[in-house]
Amino acid sequence: MTARKTFEEFDEGETYVTDGRTVTDSDIRMFVGATGSTDPIHLDREYADAHPLVDDVVLQGTLLLGIADGFLVDAVASDAVLAMNYGHRNVRYLEPVSPGDSVHGEVEVTGLTKRNDEWGLVECRVELVDGDNPVLVDDHDLLVATAVNSAVDG
Repeated sequence: MTARKTFEEFDEGETYVTDGRTVTDSDIRMFVGATGSTDPIHLDREYADAHPLVDDVVLQGTLLLGIADGFLVDAVASDAVLAMNYGHRNVRYLEPVSPGDSVHGEVEVTGLTKRNDEWGLVECRVELVDGDNPVLVDDHDLLVATAVNSAVDG
């Protein structure tokens, strides 16, 4: 088993690039089933074709944020001791993403703030990227155990 990183073992400026995934109509449909998000821009190709800002149906912004969150977990949180989502700041949807597009995550540790003897915040900038184009940016905070608290992860 790989040793997990405590808060003190993260470095500002660390970067990670994730594997990618191709998004599908099924992603949209499953998200609709889970959330009830039925805006026609996500489901109706005729509506989307007539829309001046998109060329096809597009994924829901919060679905894209969820994909970005999954990339962050794979890249950073799964290797951390007792990591937990602490929040999102400054989420921006920069470009639409349609079924068939392939996205990946680019993550940078942008700050480290010790909260107390047991916990610190690992601040990350997460970009969801389609090809070379950022489509979403999220400043995301992870609560991570310090060395004092890491024995709990055992």
